[in-house]
Amino acid sequence: MSAFRSLAPLNPQDQSSGSSPSKTGSNVGYSSTSGGASGGAGGGSGGGADGQRRRRTAGNVSQMACTECRHARQRCDGHRPDPCGRCLQRKLNCVYEPHTKTHKDDLLREIEVLRDDNTSLLDQNKEMAETAIGLEQRNKGLQETSDWQKIILDTIGSNGHDREIIIRLRAGESHQSIADWLSQLDTLSRDLQHVPESRRGLVDVVGRIKRRYQDEEGLDTINSVDAPPNILWTRVSSSETLIGHLLGLYFTWVHPFHMLFSEFNFKQDFQIHAEDYCSTPLVNAICAMACHLVESEIVDEIQGVEVSTLSEAFMNDARANLNPDNLHHMTSIQTFAVMYLVDLGSGKAQNATKYLRTAVDALKMNHRHQQSAEAVELSAWGIHSLNTTCTSMIYQPSHDATLPSTVIFQHVRMDREHDLWRFYRHVGDDRELPSRSSHAIMTACNHAKLLRIGQESLNLYCGTRGKATAEAILEGYRSYLDWKDNLPPAIKNIDINDQPLPHVLYLHVLYHAALVQHFTPLLHCNQFSEEDTARLCRLVLFHARTGVDILQHAHRLYSSRYQLPLVTFCSLHISDTLIRHAPDDPPASQTVQFCLETMQQSRLGFGICGPLQELFLRTAMKCNVDIRVDIDELMKPRQHFGVDDILDACTRLDYTLPIGQALHHIDPGVAQDWPYQWQRLILNPVEQARRPSLSEKFLQITSLLND
Repeated sequence: MSAFRSLAPLNPQDQSSGSSPSKTGSNVGYSSTSGGASGGAGGGSGGGADGQRRRRTAGNVSQMACTECRHARQRCDGHRPDPCGRCLQRKLNCVYEPHTKTHKDDLLREIEVLRDDNTSLLDQNKEMAETAIGLEQRNKGLQETSDWQKIILDTIGSNGHDREIIIRLRAGESHQSIADWLSQLDTLSRDLQHVPESRRGLVDVVGRIKRRYQDEEGLDTINSVDAPPNILWTRVSSSETLIGHLLGLYFTWVHPFHMLFSEFNFKQDFQIHAEDYCSTPLVNAICAMACHLVESEIVDEIQGVEVSTLSEAFMNDARANLNPDNLHHMTSIQTFAVMYLVDLGSGKAQNATKYLRTAVDALKMNHRHQQSAEAVELSAWGIHSLNTTCTSMIYQPSHDATLPSTVIFQHVRMDREHDLWRFYRHVGDDRELPSRSSHAIMTACNHAKLLRIGQESLNLYCGTRGKATAEAILEGYRSYLDWKDNLPPAIKNIDINDQPLPHVLYLHVLYHAALVQHFTPLLHCNQFSEEDTARLCRLVLFHARTGVDILQHAHRLYSSRYQLPLVTFCSLHISDTLIRHAPDDPPASQTVQFCLETMQQSRLGFGICGPLQELFLRTAMKCNVDIRVDIDELMKPRQHFGVDDILDACTRLDYTLPIGQALHHIDPGVAQDWPYQWQRLILNPVEQARRPSLSEKFLQITSLLND
């Protein structure tokens, strides 16, 4: 029996009675372990007098045991690289050898952590580099500013330019532009010493200096950088950046819709300082108009100066340079037309009207044209269209109904390759944004055609052509439909997915607004039957809804910040029609909100939108429209507009059509003749069906009887 190992006792009592304390250490250790496990199980089913034995639970156990603990088959509480508690207690060398199954995952996790740390360090390095570049640029800017200030301080009190320097500083010009101007004056002063007294005219001097630089540098042509400084065209600012930005805004948003002169010829003369197509008053008027569109925070040259103040400064310079002896010069006529747009946008319609009337009268009396036939025709039709739009806006007969010619744009070439359009808003957009064909001349031509029809419609209801008969009204409608059918494909498509140009969209808005205005008086005429009145109402509402849809397209594509005042009047008229005659389709609250929002955006540049907002809100309240937006927030800042403000904006106390005046000129038999004229002019325009005579009726009856 000595060859066999003794068995462990069944319970602690057996162990105490049957086991000898003189047993070997290995047997004791084995028995203790086995007995503990057995006792634990037994305690769970029975239970002793001193309490049950509980199974020992593991403490802090490492997922990867060290080598010593693994060999001893003991639990390890260590975490690499720190030694475990067992090795510390026994003063053993605690070494961790990764397990094959988990080593790959651990390495992958470490790689990912290192990769994240590397990315974070790279980002921090990039931020530090950008900060360093910014600090370097700021330091360079401060150094340049210091140099510019030194030039200005050195000049003050030395060469007689003190007063002009102070004026320019008060006007908000940057130190750089003033320093550049002073440097140009120094260069001119040095070169003047080598110019004969008889040739010291400013333009001659600039030309000589340019030619000298051209010879020194071996240039064959003079580029735009060598152009004369802009100070020659305006005294308001010598900053080329500011003047160039204002011209860019004007030729992007104003000129394609109100084409009052030849852009190509103007830019050519502007560069070479010729005065056939360009003049100081015209440049100042253009800059004043563009100030309505500028955002002051993006133009460094006008920091600290109100845009309205800058606009008024350009207008004052334009007025000061208008020579009474040259008021019939084409550039002076064009200047008056642009000045009308400036004052209209500022909410000074009554004052603006005199500029437009002067332009119309001077154009009629001007028989000695200094410009080409094409340029004169562009201006003539542009001013005529502007005059027609103005009179239709205030519902007055045209001041001068004489057409420039029988054929619109007879001597004008349609859009050329260099006629491009960019979505220009900020300085630098002309270099960074892609260009596309502008179709500006094509738009202007069809704009003139549309307004010629509109002039006939306006005169019809003003009584200058006699009574407004059914035939005359429907002939006008037929002309509108033919105009739309004959539009060139380039400006006929206004699908928003094709991103139509803003002036093309506004042309279509003008078309639908004109038709709303054409038929609205008939809705208040009590001569029509309920059925015919309902048909007329559906026709008017169709064009009003379509016009609002196009305005929403323009708002989404280009915002309403650059919406011109005459387009705002169109928006007012068609929105007014919808809330009066169809308050539920679309909901009147949506129409009011959209109209007020677009005018709020446009109001940032055009002061006329403030009184118009107030008038439209009054109309909405009279129509009991449930306005579900915060009006004070929508018309922020909320202002009170008195009678003078409204008269300055509309030249009348309301923007709506004077229905009583129009009804007075409608023929009493318009309803009776309406079905026949509708059939003849609208449904069968080709056949041109005419009313049969008595003899024809007799022959028709005889033919039927013989059959």
